[in-house]
Amino acid sequence: MQQNVVFSDRTIEAENFPDPTWLENTVFYQIFPERFYNGDPSNDPSPITPWGEKPGLYNFFGGDLAGIMKKIPYLKELGVNALYLNPIFDAPSNHKYDTRDYLRISPDFGDFRTYISMLKELHRSGMRLILDGVFNHTGDQFWAFRDVMRQGKSSPFHQWYNCRFPVRQSPKPNYDCWWGFKTLPKLNYAEQEVVRYILRVVAFWTVTGIDGWRLDVPNEVRADFWPIFRRLVKTLNPDVYIVGEIWEDAAYWLQGDKFDSVMNYPLRDLIISFFAKKEINANLFDQRLAALRSRYSQKTTMSMFNLLGSHDTQRFLTICRGERRKMLQALLFLLTYPGVPVIYYGDEIGMTGEKDPDCRKTMIWDETLWDKEIFTATKDLIKLRKERVAFRRGDFQTALASQNGVYGYWRSYKKERMLVLFNNQDTMEHVSLLLSPEKQGIWRQVYPVISEGINFNDHFQLTLPPWSGMIWEFQG
Repeated sequence: MQQNVVFSDRTIEAENFPDPTWLENTVFYQIFPERFYNGDPSNDPSPITPWGEKPGLYNFFGGDLAGIMKKIPYLKELGVNALYLNPIFDAPSNHKYDTRDYLRISPDFGDFRTYISMLKELHRSGMRLILDGVFNHTGDQFWAFRDVMRQGKSSPFHQWYNCRFPVRQSPKPNYDCWWGFKTLPKLNYAEQEVVRYILRVVAFWTVTGIDGWRLDVPNEVRADFWPIFRRLVKTLNPDVYIVGEIWEDAAYWLQGDKFDSVMNYPLRDLIISFFAKKEINANLFDQRLAALRSRYSQKTTMSMFNLLGSHDTQRFLTICRGERRKMLQALLFLLTYPGVPVIYYGDEIGMTGEKDPDCRKTMIWDETLWDKEIFTATKDLIKLRKERVAFRRGDFQTALASQNGVYGYWRSYKKERMLVLFNNQDTMEHVSLLLSPEKQGIWRQVYPVISEGINFNDHFQLTLPPWSGMIWEFQG
């Protein structure tokens, strides 16, 4: 018999959980490879900036793939079980979004053998890997563009880009490029050779055994390319996860023919508005969350790439103006809300930073400089998410949405029932929730502390301390 569950007052089939199915047990960790850990100084670019100094647009610190391998024990301790890496293909910059060679690992990160060793070690450790696909544009050192620069219209690749001839880069480029940056010439997808070449690149890396692709600015590529891309990667590996970098409403991209998911920046905006900046009350927060969920299918909502920050944004703790209590509430929400949670490297230890390049500081490995409360909370919440099926695949129902900062929701799966509560105010607030018969009985607080069970009959009643966030579990 087919099992049904309730999701925001809608009935869905049990088979409509995340696609691919491994997502429901996944917590991602995003790494900017150049800034995570220097595991092999022999491949350092020159000049090298000492670890921990101020990041600039053009400086290098020596982070590499060997460094990621060496920190797998740390990642396992934290509890994350999938990595999203910013680009690792050969490119002259520290961010690697200016590809020089799609079929080569950037030499300052290692080589193909290093990459395969890292991938195998991650998989042995029960961790998955998705790579960053930068297919809208190349770098100006990419071999095809260099040939166009040399030979002009005589180049066999002159139709790979939208150029005027003779090609020039100064004072302004006379070819299409990403946001006007002369070092990032835009590929011409009307040229079939470009399509065939990029698909060969995609096939090559997919068959190495990766678990997914994050696609850079896919909305700037011809939309009819992405169904072809999807058919290719899903044929090679049906369990590949495809995430698009779409910052706004992504309904067009999530119809089942392009991406599985997108980076959920609209959700991040709501988290910032309610927890970090207190621009909206709980009732409006809940309404906007419901509206966001209603844009997509249930399967898509459960597959969304939910984040507090990335390499393109201010650090979340900086947005909170360093107020740990706001960060802790946001982490609690992220790790108990429907979708796939993503931790940006360093957020779990309280790193701060303004926008690029400041949000791309080197990872702090001196534990005396960590915010231990944030680290412990992140680790505990990841563990709790893994242990409670309700947080991974359970239904979501609003429990309380006040006209101030008190908010709560139920997450339930079969007989497992969880209640998550927040109070983002300076005052204590009394909560009284009417309990349906199946929720009457013993409830126990399981986060941030474990309490003795309390018997609640008709109503769940509790006083919430200022700036608190907590999880209660039904014991029966």
